[in-house]
Amino acid sequence: MGTGNAHGIQRKSPKMIVLLTEEESMKQYLEVLIPKLWPGSTEGMDWMVLSFQGKSDLERSIPKKMANWSCRNPHFIILRDNDGGNCFTIKQKLRTIANPSKKSFHVRIVCQQLESWLLGDLGAVKLAYPGVTVRKRAKFREPDQLTNASQELEKLVHERAKILRAKKIGEHSDFEKNTSQSFNVFVKTLRQLIRTCEGLMEAGR
Repeated sequence: MGTGNAHGIQRKSPKMIVLLTEEESMKQYLEVLIPKLWPGSTEGMDWMVLSFQGKSDLERSIPKKMANWSCRNPHFIILRDNDGGNCFTIKQKLRTIANPSKKSFHVRIVCQQLESWLLGDLGAVKLAYPGVTVRKRAKFREPDQLTNASQELEKLVHERAKILRAKKIGEHSDFEKNTSQSFNVFVKTLRQLIRTCEGLMEAGR
């Protein structure tokens, strides 16, 4: 199966998935999440997550990181929070930045921010923070619509440290029960790429 960028340019099938994200808390979350989706995989060989210091740093770093990457034919997933912005405009901007690298990639927008994904799985929240009671459950039925998800999660679990929250909740994530649409789109993309990588591994044996 060939992979391509946003404009359909065909590339060789990937042997490695590289995720580029704007913050350390997302990196820590993904490093818990990916081994669950890809049992037996090796970080640094099959996949890798790189975090940057915010949106501007991510956007500045994309061209150099992608263009200069020379090992294991990577497929990049660029993850950026929406934070109330226009998803189409953000995607187009990131595609324009990434296209000159000639590397294979997807752009995935986090709606609205990582904490929306975490609140999309209230079961995982309650397992990570025993004793948490969710009284206004309707508020979290569409977590992608929450523009203050980080504050809502902090109030719910009484934990300010974003990285710690991400790791703890990520350890209990249930991929089948998350109500965040943007999370489910991301997981679908990741699973498709994992299957491609696994197929190449099998073919190489």
